[in-house]
This record gives sequence, C-alpha cells and structure tokens, in this order.
Amino acid sequence: MVFTRNTKAKNNPIADIINQLATEQLKLGIKITIWEISRKPSDHFQNKAYPLKHFSHHLFLWNTMKEIRQHLSAAAKDTLFHFHGGIIPVYYPIAFYLKEKNIPFLLSPHGRYNAHTLDKASYLKKKHFANFDQNMITWSSALHFNSEHERKELNNRYPFNQQKSYICPNGLINNNLNIAPKIMKHDEIIYCYYGELNLTAMGLDILLHGFAKFKKSHSNNAILWIIGNGPDRNMILKTIKKLGLHKYVFVKPAVFGALKFEQLSKIDVMVRTPRVDFYPTVVMESAAMSIPCIVSMPTYLAEIIQTENAGYILSENNSEHLQKAFTESIQDMETVQWNRKKMNAHQMIARHFNWSSIARTHIQVYQDLTAH
Repeated sequence: MVFTRNTKAKNNPIADIINQLATEQLKLGIKITIWEISRKPSDHFQNKAYPLKHFSHHLFLWNTMKEIRQHLSAAAKDTLFHFHGGIIPVYYPIAFYLKEKNIPFLLSPHGRYNAHTLDKASYLKKKHFANFDQNMITWSSALHFNSEHERKELNNRYPFNQQKSYICPNGLINNNLNIAPKIMKHDEIIYCYYGELNLTAMGLDILLHGFAKFKKSHSNNAILWIIGNGPDRNMILKTIKKLGLHKYVFVKPAVFGALKFEQLSKIDVMVRTPRVDFYPTVVMESAAMSIPCIVSMPTYLAEIIQTENAGYILSENNSEHLQKAFTESIQDMETVQWNRKKMNAHQMIARHFNWSSIARTHIQVYQDLTAH
C-alpha cells in the first residue's frame, strides 16, 4: 500500500524501496500486489513483474474509500496489508476497516516520524499524527523500522508495544555490489557530500561549520566536494565565503549514471550529516566502492556502519562531533586501520543491504503474523 503525491517526480525513494521489495518477494514465491493511491498512475510501478492496482485519489476521501473498500472486502482471508509511509490521511480509514475486520496489517513509516520532521511539521500534520497515526501504530500487527534510532525516535514521542516491532534496513538499489572500487590517486584528500542542496534538512550547515573547524584546528591537504542541485545553492556559496573556505570547498552540479560513479571513484570519504534522510543510497553506493563514510544518526545507517567498523558516526549531529570525525579519519589514513575500514565498507553492503535477504526478513514476519 503506497500513496504517491507527485507522480511526475523522478526521485521517489519509497517507490524505489517498494519496487525492490516486491520484486524480490515475488521471486521468493510470495503473491504480491501493489496498491497505489494517487491522482494519476506513476511511472515507478509500470511494466513490472508484479500486478498493480491503482486507486484514484479524489479531493473527497469518501469517493476514494468507496472503491478501495470494495477491493478490501474481496481480499482473500490470508491477505496481509503492508502500509508504507506515514501521516497520510487516506491510510486511516483503510486501517480502521482492517481493524474492524481483524485483518492484520504492518506499518513501515520510512522516517516519516523522524523527530526533526515532526518538530517542524505544520499544526495540521501534528494533529494528524496525534489523532490518526497514533491509532494506526497501536492497531498495527507489526511495525517495521530501518534502525534502532528510528524506533527510539518514535517511542520517545509516542510509547508503543516494542515487542511487535522489528528492524530491517532498506537495501542498495538493484543490488549494485559490483561497482568498481576507488582506484584513482590524487594529491588531496577528498571528502564529499552528494545529494540535495537543502541546508537545514540535509545538515549542510553542520557539514560546512564542521569542516571549517577541522581546517582551522588541523593542518592538512583535505578538500570538500559538495555535489548536487537544490534550492539552497546560493546560501551554501555565501556560507563557504563567510567561513573562508573558498579555497577548500567546491560546489558541483549533480551528475548521474556512469558520470556519478566516476566522480565517486575519486573521493576518499563520503560525508552525510542530515537532520532528515531515511534512505541515503549514495552512502551505500560509496561503501560498495570501498569508500568509508561519516554519517549522522538520521541516515538510519549509523548503527550498522559502527558495528561493521566501516566508517565514522556522529553520536550528536553537530559541527564539534563532525570535526572529531574528520580528524579521526585523516589520522586513520596513515595506519592499517584505513584499509580495514575500506574492506569492511564493501563487505557491509553484501552482508546487510542485499534485497533478497531483506525480502526474506519481511516474509518471515508475514508468516509469523498469518500463523497466529
């Protein structure tokens, strides 16, 4: 079950996740159907191996629900429903119907209950969370989280029965484990951010202030690449000038496909310090290329990176902790620890971010629920 707001958007992380998960579960013999609720069918689910049912999202919720309720009543007795996303008005009447009929459902919020997101949410969204999402959380048969950090974030805001929750990361798109490792040599040490140029959400203010402190406190030949497009490009350029980083920080437009991986092959460390970012695929792509990463907890990858010794995590997402991570990484480059981290990064992807094993984890939960 997925709700698509912007069907024309090329980048839709939740659609990518659902497509990968459904495709792998189909291969493993599970009968899967995607129910997409949107104004028009999006391109993300077209011409796939699994069946797709599209429900038109009308201005009046009642008209949308009328069609959905017909299909709900016709569903087989052993059907499970898996909701993806959160704070979506149309989900609530569906969940209410399922509860009334004692039909089990799962909920994967995919970062929609992130602390920063809810703190900055509008009054209406906060009310929606309090009046509707909290009921869905309570009614759900299982709750899926990408990391322990995501689970704790929600539990701090709305305590729930954690025994029905499980943790499973999202995987690397297309299981792209065969990306060529970094082999290009250069004089500078290159740290890199690749993603949307959104100063607050992506923590680029933290990144720039942390890098400025690092350059002032530690004599080194490190530079920072910021690669991406977005609304805050000019503000980022002004911050770079204000911090006196114009000789060390370079802002480049986003590149894709082979050009993207050519750029990544030149870097030494990927840096990601967002306040909101539940699916940073570039971190996984970099790790697959044996590139260690510096990440904050809202990436939902920090726990695995720490366990696998594949990079550096910020226990607090601020410039002081980032400065320490920069310093630690540049010191490690002079020791055998660095090659170990690079190898661990590559192995981590195969071990934790393979869609086939992720699909099996979800299937086991489905089977446990239908067995009861």
